[in-house]
Amino acid sequence: MNMLGTVLASPVDLEQLTGDFAASVSEQFKGAPDSALQEALAHTIETKVQAQLSVVLEGIGDAFYALDDQWRFSYINRAAESYFGEPRHSMLHQVIWDVFPQSGGTELRRRYEEVLASGQPHVFEAEAVGRPGHYLEFRVFPFKSGLGVSFRDRTERHCAEEEMRERQAQISALADNLPLGMVYQMDNGVGFEGRRFIYVSASCERLNGIPADKVPGDQSLLFNLILPEFRESVHRAQLEAHAQLKPLDIEFAIRHAKTGEIRWQRIVDAPRRLPNGKIVWDGIQIDITEQKRSEEHQRLLLNELNHRVKNTLATVQSLAAQSFRGAATQSLQPLPSACATFEARLFALARAHDVLTREKWEGAEFSDVLTEACAPYRTDEAECSRVETEGPALRISPPMALSFSMILHELFTNALKYGALSTASGVVRISWSILAGPSGPRLSLRWAERGGPPVTPPTRKGFGSRLIQDGLARELNGTVSLDYEPDGVVCTIDVPLS
Repeated sequence: MNMLGTVLASPVDLEQLTGDFAASVSEQFKGAPDSALQEALAHTIETKVQAQLSVVLEGIGDAFYALDDQWRFSYINRAAESYFGEPRHSMLHQVIWDVFPQSGGTELRRRYEEVLASGQPHVFEAEAVGRPGHYLEFRVFPFKSGLGVSFRDRTERHCAEEEMRERQAQISALADNLPLGMVYQMDNGVGFEGRRFIYVSASCERLNGIPADKVPGDQSLLFNLILPEFRESVHRAQLEAHAQLKPLDIEFAIRHAKTGEIRWQRIVDAPRRLPNGKIVWDGIQIDITEQKRSEEHQRLLLNELNHRVKNTLATVQSLAAQSFRGAATQSLQPLPSACATFEARLFALARAHDVLTREKWEGAEFSDVLTEACAPYRTDEAECSRVETEGPALRISPPMALSFSMILHELFTNALKYGALSTASGVVRISWSILAGPSGPRLSLRWAERGGPPVTPPTRKGFGSRLIQDGLARELNGTVSLDYEPDGVVCTIDVPLS
């Protein structure tokens, strides 16, 4: 209640003031007849109360006027006079409906009449009579035998509220018409089980088959649409996000409540702390069915491509076998051995293709490339322990994966035939690191053999050496050094990662 309401609703204070006045007047008219005393007392009290009330009404800040039971102005304070733009003495004792004839038939007049008839105060907002676009907040209450009316200008607040309502309506319209998404908001609740929806856009029905107005009363309606095989992971992810107050991003499949169709959905939401300290979750549910279908189609295409590449490699293998069968026998290695070497290289290339296919040809983990390259030479646990690896997690491009597969194949083949892996005591250590360079990060790899037979540099450079030092070094735009140290072969590779 404003100051005016407080003042006019304090009969105790008024009685106290009246009592004080009565005592004062009794003292002044001591010894006078009772009738004269009562008359003087009543007049003095009325005069002083009106004076005190006038002081209050002039100082409250709000515009105020009083009407008698005939709708005539009996009092107008300075703020009301300023608002009306007319001298108050010209309006006093005039009927308000005559002073403002345009108020006839308005909502404002109807409310005035209700308060006068019921005796119940009323607070409301209405458009100012005769001032379109201006809005006032009224407090109308019984006053003496008529009405007391206080009002203040709320035009700015009203316009701000209207603008906010319009924006909220626009946002709701946008959320309700999302073709493939649903916007929602959840109260954080006392605990995870106490959470509840406080807003769900109308697009929920199109997305899930459940009307939006049904969801706040029972959040299980949406959860029960999730296919059984996804429910545990979704529940676990939601529980963890709620406990840690961290954003949630999860994908799962649902069965549409109306059509029964299996659809893929993605939920992304995040907690937000309100000014009062409470937490709400703002989220969006997006239909990603078409995306999932595209991914599946892409996977099928990649598998088909991989199948065809393998068929191509098989054809190359067949051509190589046919070619070697008719080759001259004066080659430096027997023909069957040459054919086996050629086939092994093709298999190394095929294994690299397998790694890249699993990764959709977007790149590969270096550790996976290394594992595939080692596979043919790890026949038991003893041999696994003879190949030591050390280096950070690293993702490499498809061309680099293919090149390293061929390099590692040649190094393993040579180590198995002539180097450290040709004896039971030999060991191969493969280590790599990422170095900062002026043009970007670089990969530095070192292959070192030890424990094998004594090493002497070859008298001629074979195909494997040329492949490592010349061809692949050029393809990777880096440097490759192959050293035949007495303790074992050492190969160092330095190539850019960008």
